[in-house]
Amino acid sequence: MHYYHSLFVINSILILAVGIQSQNSKGPGTSSCIFIGSRTVECGLSEVLITDTPEKCTTVIYFAVYMDLKYNATNINSNSDFTLLDNMLKSGKRVMIYYVHETHEEWTVALNCESSNGGNNSFDEIKALKGFLDEHSGIVGVILSGFQYGCDSEKISTFSENSKKYLELIKNALPELIIGLDLRGRFLIDQYIDPKIEKLNISFINSAMDFYVISLEFFNDCTANLRNIGSYPINDPNTKYTLDKLNDVLQEAGFPKEKIYFKFGTSPTSIDQSLTNCDVNNEKMCVQPQIACDWCSDTQLSYNEKGKFSANNGAGFMVRYIDFDDPDNCCQCATPYPAFNAILDGFNKVETKSCNLFNRL
Repeated sequence: MHYYHSLFVINSILILAVGIQSQNSKGPGTSSCIFIGSRTVECGLSEVLITDTPEKCTTVIYFAVYMDLKYNATNINSNSDFTLLDNMLKSGKRVMIYYVHETHEEWTVALNCESSNGGNNSFDEIKALKGFLDEHSGIVGVILSGFQYGCDSEKISTFSENSKKYLELIKNALPELIIGLDLRGRFLIDQYIDPKIEKLNISFINSAMDFYVISLEFFNDCTANLRNIGSYPINDPNTKYTLDKLNDVLQEAGFPKEKIYFKFGTSPTSIDQSLTNCDVNNEKMCVQPQIACDWCSDTQLSYNEKGKFSANNGAGFMVRYIDFDDPDNCCQCATPYPAFNAILDGFNKVETKSCNLFNRL
């Protein structure tokens, strides 16, 4: 009797484990990393290879593949050189790509055509996408970005319906491909506080989606009160753009917790918005603190809190960009990649060892 009972328990555990593994395989994993690959060429900083990224990056993500309305694929620099992507695919890492149209207006055109030509434009686009994936074999998933249209875009009365049709066509044509959707957190809050355009009906499209990335770039501009908590505070009386408010919106909109991944920046931000990643990054903040006095940066404690928030309200987190997160450990922390590791520690309910240069003490 005990033998058969033990077999039943073991079998139940195995079934549960397989279910969890299957569920996790439909997303980027708990701690994924966007790799931009421009440190050396654009900034003159040390080279970081894709193989140098932390092992705990559950997926490395290429940013980005642009598809124009004639179905030509180019990279972020508007050329067809995908050497970086191919190197990522050769690295043995699990790889996803961001897949975007150039503007909100292009997404509007792509989706609006669904109601006028029987969806033929999507068949043509998916054919081009499939050709790209065949050419760069090994990509496990795509993250659609820029999908939500802006206030200045042509309005679509059947936005959610067209979106679902588009997503289902991709699913049917590429059934093994994992599909994610990147939506801007600031825009989601604006939609629910002061709606001016039709909301994307998450409950309606959810069956066609594997996961959602809630993007927190440009969540708040850098201001003096955000200097030591970063530009995406959990609570702050001085802004309506907080993570707590965002979480309320996500629940109201019907986002399933098990499909939510919060995307955080790993570099400081500046009051001077013309500065680039080359100018504003963790390495410079630690080595040249005199130029970073008015930068807004999380501390390890506030990054821990973002990790805990992600664990409590979603399935994981994503960082952008991992190769600008002090890979040479100029900040003299316990490990390189201090922002990523602090968020991961928080996600795992571990307190990160303090690092004075990084925390600007």
